[in-house]
This record gives sequence, structure tokens and C-alpha cells, in this order.
Amino acid sequence: MKKLRLLLFCFPALLLGQQTIIKEIKIKPYMYSQNYEHFKRLVLDSPDSEAEYVDGFDFEWGYFYALKVKEIYIGELSDGTRYEYSLLKVISKEKVSDTVIFRMSIDPLKYYHKLEEGISNYTLSQLNDSTYLYMDQVEIEIPQNFLESFIKKKDNEIDFRADFKFVNSKRVRLVSFR
Repeated sequence: MKKLRLLLFCFPALLLGQQTIIKEIKIKPYMYSQNYEHFKRLVLDSPDSEAEYVDGFDFEWGYFYALKVKEIYIGELSDGTRYEYSLLKVISKEKVSDTVIFRMSIDPLKYYHKLEEGISNYTLSQLNDSTYLYMDQVEIEIPQNFLESFIKKKDNEIDFRADFKFVNSKRVRLVSFR
């Protein structure tokens, strides 16, 4: 009986192959850090889909988006991914208010383990006295009153959560530690 149920469950999927639907999704104005299989990365935050990346979509920090996408069911991969997304149309792009504050985790280390000599394991690159590039995706501006604590956490390779404000589409400003 169990074999029959399994066959009845799997047979339609085999006949249909990859299932594709067209849908609208929303994207929050910031990304979040995700612990991926062997490293950490920044991904999209979509409250109404599993989209962490949308092929053809050029994300800018500080904007809410509504997107029309093609969602393709690809089965369950080892990392938990079940869908691939590709952009069909940007329906709306709305800049957030200057007063919006969001929380983000900062982890100075990209990989979970020590790497071979010459391979960088760092997510923060210093751009100037008070600005760092995080995961090659967003600049983090550190006000003078937080700079010493930030550098200490970075140098000690301690991950932390903090609150940020949007400066522009490529930069955020630290406003408090959590």
C-alpha cells in the first residue's frame, strides 16, 4: 500500500516535470545574512515567497519592491532550496523613509572553518576611516561613537546584531548595537 501511495504521489510530478508559475512577490528594502552550506552570504528578504535571489533583478538597498517573477519548482536541493526565480518585470520600486531603521547581523568571517593560507575569510573590507564594505554588497558607515566597539568586534571576529539606517542605495549607517 505504501508503494502505491508513493507511486501515485510521484507519478504526476514525473509527468509534469518542472512546475513553473508566474507570480508577484514583494522584496524588503534590505538583505539578511544567511548561514549557507559552507559559508555565510547576504540574500533577499521576501515575506511572501522563498526567493533569496532573483535572476535578472538588480537590488538596491532602501527600496521596497514588487516584482513579477517566474517561479520554477526544481525539487529539494541539499541546501533546502526548492525554487528558482527569474525577473519578468519590476512592478514597483518605492524608496523608504529616511527614518526607517532595520536590524542586520554582521559576521566578520565568511566561512565556518579556517582556510588555507592566502584565501580570505573576511566579510568586511575597510574603505576609509569609518566605512566598511560588507560581503561585497553594502557599505556600512560607522559613526565615530561606535567605531572603537565595531573595530574590536571585527578584530576579535565576533558576530553581532545592530540597527541601521539607509544612507543611499549602496550604503547604510550603524545607529545602535543589539
